[in-house]
Amino acid sequence: MAVGRAETYDQRSAILGRLRFRNRTVALLRIVVPAIGVIAFLTLTGQIYVANLMRQYGVSGIRVDRGNIVVEAPKYSGMGSDGARYLVTAREARTPIDRSNIIEMNDATLELLQPDGVSYFARAASATMDTATDYVTVPGVVAVNGSDGLEGTLTDVAADNGRELLFSNGPVDLLLPDGTTIVADTMVRDGKVQTWTFTRATVVVPDLPEAAE
Repeated sequence: MAVGRAETYDQRSAILGRLRFRNRTVALLRIVVPAIGVIAFLTLTGQIYVANLMRQYGVSGIRVDRGNIVVEAPKYSGMGSDGARYLVTAREARTPIDRSNIIEMNDATLELLQPDGVSYFARAASATMDTATDYVTVPGVVAVNGSDGLEGTLTDVAADNGRELLFSNGPVDLLLPDGTTIVADTMVRDGKVQTWTFTRATVVVPDLPEAAE
């Protein structure tokens, strides 16, 4: 009977030991898991703050929503090799916590100010920027207008800021300042050499005044 009691005591001690270890582990996880989330949030917030200083980002407010860092009224500005300055803004931007280089923007706008003083403005319902490659994609229709009188729409736009290339992978409909209209299937603008290339384009030139004798 003494042996049986000893075995029962040892078994109870082992069970209690395992329970104490489990309870301590659960208590530790309750502290560690939220702490990891806070550290991740602070790290990403710090990256955004550094980006604000180094790459001219601006933000109005930051919060976490379903695995995303949400930034209110973000701004991003830069300059091209030809001296043109651009400013990207949005009503709201979302960045997945596990893919901090992807920025999804709602109600996005782009303002481009050229060295000669002419500015262009574009607006889209949504846009996505990959900060790792400096590449922007804009699905759907993009409305554009310029201070020189340019008006029109582009479709399924992509911008490779590193190479200063702008693509309209869908239909293009533009009214130029002199009244010329261009309707095309696609368009490519090369900012480095200041060229515009259209595919399957129809160009309509307005009537020109008669030359003086």
